Amino acid sequence: MKPSIWFFVLTVVFSVPAMFAQDARLSDPCNAMTTKSKNFLSFEKFDKELRIALTRQDALALAFLVNFPLRVNDAAGGTFSIDDTAALKTHFQEVFTPAVRKEILSEKNDNVGCMIEGIGYARGVIWVNASERGYAIWSVNKDAVPPYKMDRWNTLTIKFICQTQTHRIVIDTVAGGKLRYRAWNKPRSITEAPDLEIANGDGTVEGTNVCAVPIYTFKNVSAVYKVEGGLGCWGDSEPGPPSGATGRLEVTVKDMPETNLWCY
Repeated sequence: MKPSIWFFVLTVVFSVPAMFAQDARLSDPCNAMTTKSKNFLSFEKFDKELRIALTRQDALALAFLVNFPLRVNDAAGGTFSIDDTAALKTHFQEVFTPAVRKEILSEKNDNVGCMIEGIGYARGVIWVNASERGYAIWSVNKDAVPPYKMDRWNTLTIKFICQTQTHRIVIDTVAGGKLRYRAWNKPRSITEAPDLEIANGDGTVEGTNVCAVPIYTFKNVSAVYKVEGGLGCWGDSEPGPPSGATGRLEVTVKDMPETNLWCY
């Protein structure tokens, strides 16, 4: 009987991390923000701590849920950053104003949105991303509080425009926030139908802070189109992008050499 009991105990013990990781994955609105961290908290637990911290106006508790430097966007006052816990405590009311707190707390956690920027609360009042340390707020948009259009998620938004030597490319969103890729072969006009259109792309962000670059990936039969919507950061020993470049296009076709083109 003893071997059977120990087998049962070991099965339970080693099943816990897998079950916990699955719980974190299934609870993620983006269904993709998982990490290899053994102590990765589920989105429900992050959301619960966030709501308690905001309700109590507890800057210290909120500091554990923030990725520093925290970017704060304000249409009236411009963009500034909160660099550490001390700054967050000092400027808590300035960043998480009553209007911002009200928007977050009044929205149910099963109604948050998932887009390229990450998990958005209240139509983008705050944006949350995941890293190896868990979920964290990386951006606060004070100007996203009312008044705003109620169909904001369904409004077409241009994410990135790329012009190569041979193509003109637009990355935008359609209804529901889904990413779309459209390309015109030069010298055709963009007022005509695109030569290539791919829907339902994937969006991620690579790098952090000033080095962060949005990555848009689209699959079409045997081809994969990857657009880097920025230049990020380059090491001193790297050649870096050419003058005037704004991003890069990478095209991978099965059984063919990879194609890389700079965007201008």
